[in-house]
Amino acid sequence: MSAHTPVADDRPSIASARPLRFSLVAGVTGLTAAALAITWLTAALALRAYLLERIDDRLAAAVALVREGAAPVPEQGPDSATPVTDYLIEFRRADGLTVRLDGGTPLPAEPLLDGADPAVPGPQTVRGAYRVRVVRGVNGTMLIGLPLAPVRDAVTRLATTAAFTAVTVLTLLTVLARWLVIRRLRPLEEIAAIAGAIADGDLDRRVGAPEPGSPAARTEVGRLSVAVDGMLTRIQTSMAVMRTFVADASHELRTPLTSISGYLQLIRGGAVDLAARPDVLGRLEEASSRMGVLVDGLLYLARLESEPPARREPVDLAVLVHDAVTHARAAEPDRPLTVRVIAPVTVAGDEGTLRRVLANLLGNVRAHTPPGTPAQITVSANGDRVRVTVADQGPGMTAEAAGRAFERFWRADAARTYAGGFGLGLAIVAEVVRAHGGVTGIDTGDGVAVWFELPAAATPGDRATVTRDAGSEGTR
Repeated sequence: MSAHTPVADDRPSIASARPLRFSLVAGVTGLTAAALAITWLTAALALRAYLLERIDDRLAAAVALVREGAAPVPEQGPDSATPVTDYLIEFRRADGLTVRLDGGTPLPAEPLLDGADPAVPGPQTVRGAYRVRVVRGVNGTMLIGLPLAPVRDAVTRLATTAAFTAVTVLTLLTVLARWLVIRRLRPLEEIAAIAGAIADGDLDRRVGAPEPGSPAARTEVGRLSVAVDGMLTRIQTSMAVMRTFVADASHELRTPLTSISGYLQLIRGGAVDLAARPDVLGRLEEASSRMGVLVDGLLYLARLESEPPARREPVDLAVLVHDAVTHARAAEPDRPLTVRVIAPVTVAGDEGTLRRVLANLLGNVRAHTPPGTPAQITVSANGDRVRVTVADQGPGMTAEAAGRAFERFWRADAARTYAGGFGLGLAIVAEVVRAHGGVTGIDTGDGVAVWFELPAAATPGDRATVTRDAGSEGTR
């Protein structure tokens, strides 16, 4: 006999497959039924206890009368005994003769004294049908009792009435709860239907969220509708940005790839002699290098978006600015660069990414201003914020261009070729600053001033202003 391996059942359980409306109605009905049952049981027990207490009080009063001698004690035989009260009375003389009197209730077949415990001084229940008290005297033992049938009848009537009322209330409540649940869940069903349409590719669908601040927007369904519509808008915007990004990246990569492919075809066909045209290899190398720069920029941006810089250590921006200016002077010695630092300017961040921000800003000055155009780098502190501004005296840009300068692949002059840059420098600056909890901006006027602000790592102390020109090193 071969062993069988149990196969996991991937089908949803019955509970998980039930609609939400069924679960809600069933939950409300079940809780209500439990509450009604507890109420019914409590009322029945309370009524029974109250009626028993009343019977015990009557028995106690009768016993008191007997002990005071106000109640007659039967001395005759059972055939001549006459009922004098509504109690059941039994008297057993010392010689064993038992006299029994009924008060309108038929006497039980056997004497109750045979089932009662004479040693119990208080009330006791005999044969489940009588509540009795036993009193011992000199002439014999007396039992005074009252039937429990009225108590049982009252409790039964209460239970029957309460059960009928509970069933009626539970039925009406179930119908009302089902109507309310269906009515209140209808917007969720509409949201589910719209979500299904969106999953099929219809990103233009919207739930129809209420106006922000309105009473409907403060409900659970209203907040969900607002959140879903906001999420859909962001998804649609992100998809549009992604399409534009892919289209721009493809366009930027197409030019160097076309150049490389064209030169390779010429070389393969023998139309270009590398010995006579060594510049062709230089152009191939330049095209591949630019393509590598573009790919590196895209990968850097993707890494910033997926894994923002996790390092947070004190970084002196004055030191970073000094190093960046030193490298910029080495790359372009004839450009006048002035540094103005108001100390201290320490921030908490990742030193490597902040160095790249400064390098991109100074590289932006070299790429978009004529050679020899002066530029000034200012580092200042204002309360708990530190601002770095790179201002040049170049041709400047329009307010519209400044508003789009931090977009990827965007360049102020759309007619420029890829040799003028890819439009990723300021996009990387904005992403790094955003990851550090800062903001970026551009001021236009006489030239262009690109700035960013970061949270300060410490409260600024006394401020000192230091100015350097292109030929001075100075002291920070």
